[in-house]
Amino acid sequence: MRTRVVVSALTAALALAPGASLAGCTGVGAFTCSATVSVAAPLAFGNYDPAAAAPKDNTTAITVVGKVDGLVGLLVTVSYAIGLSVGSAGNLANRQMVGPVSTTPLGYNLYTTNAHSTVWNASNVTDSYNVTLSLLGTASVTRNYTVYGRIPAAQYVAPGGYASTITVTVTY
Repeated sequence: MRTRVVVSALTAALALAPGASLAGCTGVGAFTCSATVSVAAPLAFGNYDPAAAAPKDNTTAITVVGKVDGLVGLLVTVSYAIGLSVGSAGNLANRQMVGPVSTTPLGYNLYTTNAHSTVWNASNVTDSYNVTLSLLGTASVTRNYTVYGRIPAAQYVAPGGYASTITVTVTY
């Protein structure tokens, strides 16, 4: 099992840096696996109005590209998990962005679905897929994962910029 850790900032925006790592794979044959991780765009919440009745939502996408190279590979399975840390403040139930007044953070969270019912934690997003290589072959599979961000309504905090740092871990 190999781990690739990509550190990124949530500065009222979630910006994840790309990375590469060996992917965990099993199968029959002579092959190697690798992967790259990237993010489509920062998760920017924009201006937050504490008097608004609705929460502030936005999304971004994490892309994982798994690649298998080799002489031949049969029944090759590539598996990994994508985890997001609690951030630089708060806890898993209530991630927090720190602003101009450190005693009044702005709560937010990151979710695995647009229903905002499952908080994205250190390991709850997993995936695996099967590939077969022909002689001297290469196969790659691209998977996109949406990160759903939400700032709950009615948080009366000081005006200014708010930030947190999230660590993204892709474990193979």
